[in-house]
Amino acid sequence: MKTIKLKDFNEVLVSRKQAKFIFEIANKEDFDIEFDFEWIKFISSSFADELFAKWFQKFGKVFKITNLNDDFFKSLIKQVIIWRKQLA
Repeated sequence: MKTIKLKDFNEVLVSRKQAKFIFEIANKEDFDIEFDFEWIKFISSSFADELFAKWFQKFGKVFKITNLNDDFFKSLIKQVIIWRKQLA
C-alpha cells in the first residue's frame, strides 16, 4: 500500500488544482492508496470531489483514509462520492 501524506501538499486543501495534482501522483502508483490526513486543518467540497469522488468513480474501489478524526470531513468525503455516483 502506498501512502500519500496530504500535509506534504498543504495543511489547507481547497482547490481542484491541488486535488488534480495529488490524483495524478496517486494514479501513477501500482499499489492500493492510503490518504493520510495527519496535520490537515481543512478540506473543501471541491477538493474532496476532485480527488476522492473522481478516484472512486474512475477505479470503482475504495481507498484507505488514515488520521482523519473530524466527522464533518468524513461526512463530506462520503457525500461527494454519493453525489458523483448519482451523476453517473
